[in-house]
Amino acid sequence: METISVSSPNFDMQILIPDSWLREFVKTKATPKEIQKALSLCSASVDRLHSVSNDHVYDIEITTNRVDLMSIVGIAQEVAAILSAKLLKNPLQTKASVSFSKSVDYLKVKIDPRLCQRFTAVLIKNVTVKPSPDWLVKRLELVGMRGLNNVVDISNYLMHELGQPVHTFDYDKIERSSMILRESKKGEKLSTLDGKTHVLPGGDIVIEDGSGKLIDLCGIMGGANSAVDEKTKNVLLFVQTYEPVHIRRTSMSLAHRTAAAVLFEKGLPIENVPPTLEEGISLFKAFTGGQAADRAIDIVNAKPVTKPIPFDANFINTRLGINLTPKQITNILSRLGFTVKNSLVTVPPQRRLDITIPEDLVEEVARIYGYHNLPTQLMAGHLPLPLIDKIFYWETKIKSALSHWGFTETYTYSLVDTDTGLKLKNPLSSEWTCLRTSLAPSHLKIISENLGRVRELHLFEIANVYLPKKGSLPHEELHLILSTTNLDVSRLKGYIESLALEMGVAISPQIQNHAIALTCEINLEPLIFKASGVKTFTPISQFPPIIEDVNVAYTGNYAAIIAKIKKISPLIKNIELLDKYENKLTLRLTYHDSQKQLSSNDLISIRHKLVTLS
Repeated sequence: METISVSSPNFDMQILIPDSWLREFVKTKATPKEIQKALSLCSASVDRLHSVSNDHVYDIEITTNRVDLMSIVGIAQEVAAILSAKLLKNPLQTKASVSFSKSVDYLKVKIDPRLCQRFTAVLIKNVTVKPSPDWLVKRLELVGMRGLNNVVDISNYLMHELGQPVHTFDYDKIERSSMILRESKKGEKLSTLDGKTHVLPGGDIVIEDGSGKLIDLCGIMGGANSAVDEKTKNVLLFVQTYEPVHIRRTSMSLAHRTAAAVLFEKGLPIENVPPTLEEGISLFKAFTGGQAADRAIDIVNAKPVTKPIPFDANFINTRLGINLTPKQITNILSRLGFTVKNSLVTVPPQRRLDITIPEDLVEEVARIYGYHNLPTQLMAGHLPLPLIDKIFYWETKIKSALSHWGFTETYTYSLVDTDTGLKLKNPLSSEWTCLRTSLAPSHLKIISENLGRVRELHLFEIANVYLPKKGSLPHEELHLILSTTNLDVSRLKGYIESLALEMGVAISPQIQNHAIALTCEINLEPLIFKASGVKTFTPISQFPPIIEDVNVAYTGNYAAIIAKIKKISPLIKNIELLDKYENKLTLRLTYHDSQKQLSSNDLISIRHKLVTLS
């Protein structure tokens, strides 16, 4: 038969739902196409509808806030609510088929309560490890899972059906029947079921047995040294919920993403643990012949508080532009598992983290009623003025100016392989090991790779660099870099001065000569906040200027020479460099007085000072 793989190998929020499995929970005459349309319009987007053998499979994208939809039961509840169909059964309701206790005689437990919100387990004796029934294997293949044996397949089946990961240990491999759930120490090692050995960074949730060996990387994957195999006779069925931040941090730092980790890091309700355990016991009895102990250990370290939300039909109607009765709104919310009583709405455990304010209820009613059914109205009144992002505005202006002056914009990676950058703890590859602290190395690399291919290169880039910040994430600083193979420093200074004039700020350039190119890197953000696009208008004077070219001795800094000339007289309005030869500068000076026509006599003293300037 054809099999379907999960859409993302990184286990993002994507799930495959066989139509036949879905209809075990919801009774509807709707066709798969109609279910696909209903879900896409009112809930999760169905990316594709696969036709496989005599079945259909929905490939569904789940938004990250809706972890409750990462299961057959969750999608069934949505379909039933949208189509007003009958929900045939809800396995997440406790059946009271096993008694729960804080301690049991077959397992000694010690738990760090900060790490595990609910710890539940039961011993199942005399199991027979063998292949699963064909129908179960085929069902798992439809959701992208490979059948291994009846014990492992039960775990995968429960997770996909109920959205609650479970784990199975070979009970006889747990030394002294003891479990200690704690944070890992830096450098501890653990081999997981997939054959990988991990050196733990520390602070990970792990379980050690009575001999001190680690047997589980909690919420990620079990240890190979406690795995179920064909010789297993006694199984510890293990169902927990963990502190989400630890699971996320471990999964990302070890680059070990699993379906269980994706679920645990979203925050699962502790109420789902007992019914999942009970369903697991039932499957073990049916498929392995195992018999569960009379009591299961159940340690609860968290008491979730659900704050009721005020129910106001008028509040909902006015925001949606519709006129539903309180009974109609109550019906919609009830189909989604909410309880409405005494003008208060109680949120179901699966939605506790998602639904917290009255506006959330508005959204729930809107999507089940149908966004496509809401009245449409053209926007009236004055259009709001757009908010101007100053950084984006000046980035655009700078890019436009430099492009017109002959520079080409380039983009380089934030990650570099140079030792001068900030070293990453978990680099993606050996080529990209550091965050850059300067743009210059990347530009010099580009120039060196392109020397000889073009006559001259003039490049610029606006991008972040990353500077060390004690005890925190790196500080991001927006930089502008100009790089050119033309080694004329005065020319590059001219571009920077023109840019300063464009922005209305003073720029003190630090030009670096790297033999093959000049670079000038500028911290751009402080300049942007001082920049002004306002230009001063000066009316054209009725008196014409006098323009003449002069030669002056060039000794030292060019900027200092210009500053000295400007101090000679306020009549000198503009200075332009025409030529440079050895230690002589040819400058074009513009003299002007807005109050009168200048004569040659007015300039005698100025000319004399220019001659004696050097």
